[in-house]
Amino acid sequence: MAPPVTGAGRRGIGKRPGSPSVSLPQVEQARETVRDVACETPLVEAPLGLSPRGGTVYLKLESLQRTGSFKLRGALNKIAHLSPEEASRGVVAASAGNHAQGVAYAARARGIPATIVMPRRASPAKVSATESLGARVVLHGADYQEAFEEAQRRVREEGLTLIHPFDDPEVIAGQGTVALEILDHLPRVGTVIAGVGGGGLLAGIATVIRARCPGARIVAVQPRGSGTLRTSLREGRVVERPSVETFADGLATRRVGDLPFQILRRTVDQAVEVSEEELASGVQFLLERAHLVTEGAGAAPVAALLAHPELSRKGPVVAVVSGGNIDPFLLDRILWGGLAREGRILRLWAPLDDRPGALARFLGAVAQAEANVRSVRHDRESAALPPGQAAVELELEVRGPSQGRGVLEALRQQGWPVRRVRLESSDPSGALPTDE
Repeated sequence: MAPPVTGAGRRGIGKRPGSPSVSLPQVEQARETVRDVACETPLVEAPLGLSPRGGTVYLKLESLQRTGSFKLRGALNKIAHLSPEEASRGVVAASAGNHAQGVAYAARARGIPATIVMPRRASPAKVSATESLGARVVLHGADYQEAFEEAQRRVREEGLTLIHPFDDPEVIAGQGTVALEILDHLPRVGTVIAGVGGGGLLAGIATVIRARCPGARIVAVQPRGSGTLRTSLREGRVVERPSVETFADGLATRRVGDLPFQILRRTVDQAVEVSEEELASGVQFLLERAHLVTEGAGAAPVAALLAHPELSRKGPVVAVVSGGNIDPFLLDRILWGGLAREGRILRLWAPLDDRPGALARFLGAVAQAEANVRSVRHDRESAALPPGQAAVELELEVRGPSQGRGVLEALRQQGWPVRRVRLESSDPSGALPTDE
């Protein structure tokens, strides 16, 4: 974990003369602007397990926002402030999905045509949702940065008005309304944790928290595969990565925005990074324990709390669950991987006599061991099998590693020469035979 950026470090870094910034009154005005469309999302107590020290952790559920993400707030505020001439040209935005839906929704509400440039690898679910809101979607580039460059080209060539996802004071002010709602219910918050991609959300939150609750800790979370904030804070300048690698597409930016960085460098107390496996654990925890469907970006603060329990030492703690727009196929892989890591999926291989009833007898023995069969692959044709022999591979649901070992022992005691197949938890299709 990076050392905290605190005390003199924060006080010694100020705003550059003449540079744009965001103020508490701007955020308060933004709240009035967006309140008729953006809903006030719940602040709920988190399930046990996020604070081993016994402190209270709350979840700010922006995943329940109208478009499934906090991004609607900033888009609404920005588009509301467009001049009639800017609005008449139509708007364009670059996004992996959440800003796309926010802009599409806000543009439709004002009757403005919207063009959204999304990376070619964008989630099909997010593409479809954006199109359903009336926007023209253009797929371009390998990541957000390349999509943004295409959006800039369309600004030059088509005269569209750019709605930046994070490097804009009105967008940041809109995102900061999240913090006003937090303080309405928790005026003495001790720690606020939020994910950072371009940094607009946390910059808006930090603007409010530092003005209203200056003693609170502010913690930024990034995926390890796209993390730049820790390095940027250490070097005092925005550092850009050549590429990003994370399934948390809402945080998959090569750099933090210039304006958010100006705010974060003087307000953030600590920046942490989480691995892809930790992000996946956060998604699974929220689904199983809090009954919430979240995307990787939305689960990042929870992933950080699970991986770094010391983050909860100053409570009460608020983890901002920023979005819930996850592709169903990705969610399936995340859950499978989590179950595999926890030993709740057991894959077995066994040779069988190639005779009627052999498979039924084997499955009967599995049933006696109280394991539930997920899938069966019966092989009678492999060249590796001797004549008269077949093989079966089973995937079983078990309660955990203890029951898995019990199933193996029970089958072997009955004379079945069972071998366990090692699961690669990062890939549901990966399995390697083992004598374990």
